[in-house]
Amino acid sequence: MTNEIKRINNHTVHFMVNEEEMAELNRRYNRSGYKTKREFYLDSIMKNRIISIDVSGEFAKELRELQSLVSRNAANINQIAKHANMSGSIEKIMIENMQEVLQKEIQMLFEFRSMVSNNLISEIVG
Repeated sequence: MTNEIKRINNHTVHFMVNEEEMAELNRRYNRSGYKTKREFYLDSIMKNRIISIDVSGEFAKELRELQSLVSRNAANINQIAKHANMSGSIEKIMIENMQEVLQKEIQMLFEFRSMVSNNLISEIVG
């Protein structure tokens, strides 16, 4: 007669962590209220979504363009502030130009947010 144990959970998962990671895992486990580390680890893995974002191609191009626009606008705002501090006033045309540029930036940010959201929705794993 064999002493074969039939289990539903018959696979082992093993991974290594360093001291800091182990301390953090233990800290989170102790605060979690779980009765076993097995339950804690399984829920931590299975109930979370892993998101992968491909930042290449058109997405990367849009990101670089947005970075450039934000950087230019920051420089323009600094120039306007410097001019206002030196002269004590700001010309109406400067304010109107800045409003126009900021509106373009806001529009681009909305488009970028939509692009990121669409990318995330299509890339969610789980």
